[in-house]
Amino acid sequence: MTISIVTVVYNSAALLGRTVKSVAEQTYEGVEYIVVDGGSTDGTLDVIKGYEGSIARWTSGPDRGIYDAMNKGTAMTSGEWICFLNAGDVFPDSRTLALVAEALEAHAASDVVYGNILVERDGELVERVASGPTNKHRMYFCHQSAFVKTELARRMPYDVEHKMSADFKFFKQCYLQGRLLTHVNRPFVIYDTSGVSHTRRVRGLLDNIAVIRETDRGMERVKFVCRLLFTILMLKIRGK
Repeated sequence: MTISIVTVVYNSAALLGRTVKSVAEQTYEGVEYIVVDGGSTDGTLDVIKGYEGSIARWTSGPDRGIYDAMNKGTAMTSGEWICFLNAGDVFPDSRTLALVAEALEAHAASDVVYGNILVERDGELVERVASGPTNKHRMYFCHQSAFVKTELARRMPYDVEHKMSADFKFFKQCYLQGRLLTHVNRPFVIYDTSGVSHTRRVRGLLDNIAVIRETDRGMERVKFVCRLLFTILMLKIRGK
């Protein structure tokens, strides 16, 4: 079984190296690593070329944003499963993908298999446990910890009109369509909190509202929008 790992990157030379190194150190042999660069000008291409021996394919050129780049990455893969690992994110250890592969084989009927994440807090790694499959007003797991059947990812490309929450829309649609999502209660990734969705939280929440208006109906839609509007209000009151 081949697992495709895709990193989309733009002007992140300082972060990309550790991500590529983490993938290269995996003991699992069925790994296909792809890097999609948005036309970086900061030395990112030098990092990519320095690790070409660990990268199956890479490309560089303008795109319409992170989700357009992710769709490009999907088109370049040949593995049965795909995972998007952002620049700066790393696997917890060298055996992570071997353990993921065991989980994917155990849950072969699933469309999406996702795990927990580790985040650094006060110099220590703290595990954030994902929720079981559900319908929510926000992501209840990180897309970096999710492994999606490549066939599904190709049939349902990310909606590039959503600049912050296309992954939220993708996984929400998966759930609402009755696709099988499976939570594996172990950390799959160490999450870098400097990412766009983490640092521009209000913009992300507003895009979540747009997704909910497209996908949810009735009182659930009203409930989700109200929750997000309240969260945005609290963030603005706190000056965040």
